[in-house]
Amino acid sequence: MRVLVTGATGFVGSHAAKALQDDGHTVRALVRTPAKLETVTARVGVDLSLVETVQGDIRDAVAVEAAVDGCDAVVHAAAVVSIDPTAEAEVSGTNLAGAQNVLGAAVAAGCDPVVHVSTGEALFPFRTDPVTVDHPVGTARQAYARSKAQSEHLARRYQAQGHGVVIVYPALVIGPGDYNQSVQLQPMKLWLTKPIPRSSYTMTMVDVRDVAAVIAASIEAGRGPRRYLMFGHHLAADELLSELRAVTGRDLRSVPMPRAVFSAWGRIGDLGHRFGRDLVLTTEAVAYMFNYRAGDNSATEHDTGVTLRPFAESLADTIVWMRDEGHVTAAQAGAVP
Repeated sequence: MRVLVTGATGFVGSHAAKALQDDGHTVRALVRTPAKLETVTARVGVDLSLVETVQGDIRDAVAVEAAVDGCDAVVHAAAVVSIDPTAEAEVSGTNLAGAQNVLGAAVAAGCDPVVHVSTGEALFPFRTDPVTVDHPVGTARQAYARSKAQSEHLARRYQAQGHGVVIVYPALVIGPGDYNQSVQLQPMKLWLTKPIPRSSYTMTMVDVRDVAAVIAASIEAGRGPRRYLMFGHHLAADELLSELRAVTGRDLRSVPMPRAVFSAWGRIGDLGHRFGRDLVLTTEAVAYMFNYRAGDNSATEHDTGVTLRPFAESLADTIVWMRDEGHVTAAQAGAVP
């Protein structure tokens, strides 16, 4: 198939483009900055000589329609992913408009399937444990979660109309090849360079290569609407610390931190962003940390044939990549090969 990929220079989108090429599909990329195909997309193994490039913005309906023209399927992975409160206008002004343009053009053109890369935050706050694909659309007030929930309503309306829309729900995405430096990279650095705060928070993480594999496996026409949860592995703070120690072979330090301190850190982080300082946490990030739950990935694995890799493997591969790219030192990476 000829598959249009939006967000092909992003973390998930670039890996999805590679997985699609590996499966024999022709990739067309709609990108705002074609130069980033060299600095991001090619570096994860995408053969750019086989990629059809269209320059444009997902907020531009005309550009989107031109990019969709002639494609058999679409993967919509483009979005502004940010927990920075100063980015609220960009998040709100891009994500829903982009989904309206891309999903609308793809459905109108008869593309099948149309894969919408959503997020677990689109379902936030969670009302079930574990979370499933039947979870209602979320009602969170935070800008990113709200924008993705709005896009989720749109995607589900197309599903209810019988269109071949596939929704994929990743949780926090980790893995090697994060050349666009996603929001999860900075916390990964802190885990290896600073004492790890322990509290009642949890982390729900999935490997980007597994997300890409599910996206590629969903490129099959005639199967109708589908939803794939990709929550990966759900770990308490102590479990995360244990995994990090096992993978690195380091006696990583930790410090207990009450939830109230995290909340204060988040508020200070909000203020820091307004003065150009990234203090890692914001109130939006803290809300996710203390409210994420495990997801039932079994239906996704059964339907797509993709088996989620062990968390230790994802963690080790991520740290190796971070070391090799200079994000952490060899000493900080520890005993990873």
